[in-house]
Amino acid sequence: MVNMFFDKIKSLFEKKLSPKIYRINSENYGLHYGQVSKKKHIKRILFSVDLSLESIHYAIKNKINLIISLYGLTNEPITNFNQLLINKLTLLSKYPTLVFVLGSPFIAAEGGISETIMESLYLKLDKPFNIENDKGEIVPIGRICLPNLYTRTKMALNLDNLLNRIKSNLQIEKISFVGESSAEINKICIVGGEITDLNYLRKALTHGCDCYLSGNMNHNFADYARESGLNLIQIPLYNYQTIALRKLYNFLSLEFPHDEFYFYDTKNPIKIHN
Repeated sequence: MVNMFFDKIKSLFEKKLSPKIYRINSENYGLHYGQVSKKKHIKRILFSVDLSLESIHYAIKNKINLIISLYGLTNEPITNFNQLLINKLTLLSKYPTLVFVLGSPFIAAEGGISETIMESLYLKLDKPFNIENDKGEIVPIGRICLPNLYTRTKMALNLDNLLNRIKSNLQIEKISFVGESSAEINKICIVGGEITDLNYLRKALTHGCDCYLSGNMNHNFADYARESGLNLIQIPLYNYQTIALRKLYNFLSLEFPHDEFYFYDTKNPIKIHN
């Protein structure tokens, strides 16, 4: 029987599964809550997209040793303790639970969010989409992909085909996009996050991309894409984040078969009115 200690899983995340060197800026990453010795035995791990009150309550109820989340307790520096944060910290104090935040490195990681979207849509990798972080280091935040039709037809992929594939494979009901449905798609840039930096669009265009997939779209982003002739697709963050996190859950449960793994589905907080 192989015991899983915190220092081992921390090293696995920081070097491979969500590499520390792929941080875009100084956002939350790594051990986010709790005190730990290097040889602390980890028996029960919970995966959750975010640290909601419900997910924390579930963790305490099931005596979870380690919570792995994409987001921290707050995305801003803690300058004052509002009631929601106090409630979360009070819950966490009821059991010696650790919290590890994956943050932006999990977007860029091999097998991470951007790559999971690519694989889910049956696209073929052309090359990484690299950017520089705030330290001037190269981060493969996205993936530049080529169409890989899974039908016998030799017809080119168009925007409508891609939108339908996204709806089906990522289980999404409605998608916001910029472009003409009949537009032919030859090269796609995927960035699995909510970043709306126009420099990303400009860089995608220099790589010859005619389509850009991301988790966020504001007016400036959409207007620039329209004026540049770039097809732009916004896919709900929660859908693909959940798929990528479940993939990580499956990987670790196979790597450590003697430990207990849990997945808490917090449900997408954004609802759609039909």
